Amino acid sequence: MSDDSRIEDRDPVARAGPPGSMKRTLAAGAGWTTALQLTSKAIELGFTAVLARILFPHDFGVIAGATIFIELALLLAEVGIGATIVQMPGLTRDDLRVAGTLVVLSGIGYFLLAQLLAPLAGDFLDIDGVTDVLRVLALVFVIQSFGIVPENLLVRQLDVRRVMIAQVLGRIVGTGGVGILLAWRGWGYWALVAAALVETAFKAGWLVAIVRPPMRPLLTRAGFRRLMGRGAGFSLARILNFFALRSNNLVVGRTMDAAALGIYSRAFNLMSVPSELYTRIAERLVFPAMAQVQDDAVRLRAAFLRGTELTAAIGMPMSALLAVLAPEVIDIILGSRWAAVIGPFAILCSASYFRLGSKIGGSLQRARAATGAMIFNQIVYLGMVVGGALIAYPYGIEAVALAGSIAVVASYCIINVNACRIAGVDLRAFAASHGHGLLLAALSVAVVLPVVTLLRNAAAPALVTVSVSGAALLVVGLILLWRRPRWLLGEFLVSLIDSAARAIARRRGAAS
Repeated sequence: MSDDSRIEDRDPVARAGPPGSMKRTLAAGAGWTTALQLTSKAIELGFTAVLARILFPHDFGVIAGATIFIELALLLAEVGIGATIVQMPGLTRDDLRVAGTLVVLSGIGYFLLAQLLAPLAGDFLDIDGVTDVLRVLALVFVIQSFGIVPENLLVRQLDVRRVMIAQVLGRIVGTGGVGILLAWRGWGYWALVAAALVETAFKAGWLVAIVRPPMRPLLTRAGFRRLMGRGAGFSLARILNFFALRSNNLVVGRTMDAAALGIYSRAFNLMSVPSELYTRIAERLVFPAMAQVQDDAVRLRAAFLRGTELTAAIGMPMSALLAVLAPEVIDIILGSRWAAVIGPFAILCSASYFRLGSKIGGSLQRARAATGAMIFNQIVYLGMVVGGALIAYPYGIEAVALAGSIAVVASYCIINVNACRIAGVDLRAFAASHGHGLLLAALSVAVVLPVVTLLRNAAAPALVTVSVSGAALLVVGLILLWRRPRWLLGEFLVSLIDSAARAIARRRGAAS
């Protein structure tokens, strides 16, 4: 096979197939992605609980300060190649070689640049240790660059299972093995640095080993233009989104101290667990699936509305429950000495659904390569986050969290109005797709809040409060599942379950 052969020639998902085939592939991928991402997040929370009892807010603050600049440079180092590999029609092996060459060269360049600019970052935040940590963490630029092409090639094929396995194993080896061991040995924030490097190296090495992408360097003017012409818009939108998400951390780090940044970053990171979980699904499954049907208006509209309905059904009750149970969640995960995290965590959680709800609209815009709308969304969001944080910081961390939450709600409205316009979806139909989620959120709060109030008044331990509240919610859910399944699951999930049951029955009939 020649180097310029099309990837689609060997990619059964990329080739046009019957709608049922795509639906089965998507369903299987959703199952694997959800299960493995839940496993990854459960492991991450477990490791966070251990590290929070060994390290201190200052340690997490130093890492959070350095990570802001590292994550920005990682976005720049990828130069939009990942999204381009997933979205580009007619991808060839030469495209992959050029993509791999670009990201490796970019990673080396940013590593060298970090060595020069690290003192400026340290001076900007005025936090001791950030400069040295930034210089060492910059190694991830080079390490991660080798995994970008194989990871996104798997995402293009909707083979997210192997990507998630690499991520879970990397986290176990890096944070669970190296990070906790070195923290226990007294390394402080350097334990977190070592964990990040080992996790990145393990994941990249694993992906290269299983995918075996073309590794021979290639850099041509035509290939560069072909990839960067599509990647530039994706990159700019992601960079703007990065600044919007991290601006609060920058303001807190610049105007307060390492301990305050450690507290705020813990609140933000814990609140972001559901959003990151869903983002991984959207990035690795929803976006490539929508890209496959980007020219089919009917299927694209249906995917957008169903995705929104499912997101609301999951995200709205989850957001409400996290806000209600914020004191218990923080006590269980971080421990009693992190009580200052409770306030900003509860405020951020109250708007966490709107972070989730933006992902479907964002995935649709990316699938249609609507970079103009994406960039506009992020510019407005960035302006609101920065402006709100600068106004709010004199009033404390909770005020910064509130300002950020208001910006998230506004961004959600802008993104989804644009997505409805692009997909030809009526705004009334979009609003109606949230009805089931609102009902579940109201029901969840009505069941849990009285139980939580009673147990708090009785000074029950946090674990008992969460367990009893969860048990009460489970009992109500089982009753509804028995008596009124459509009230609990909604029409879309019920139809999916019915379709799966009929498919199983047909296979059994054929086998017999």
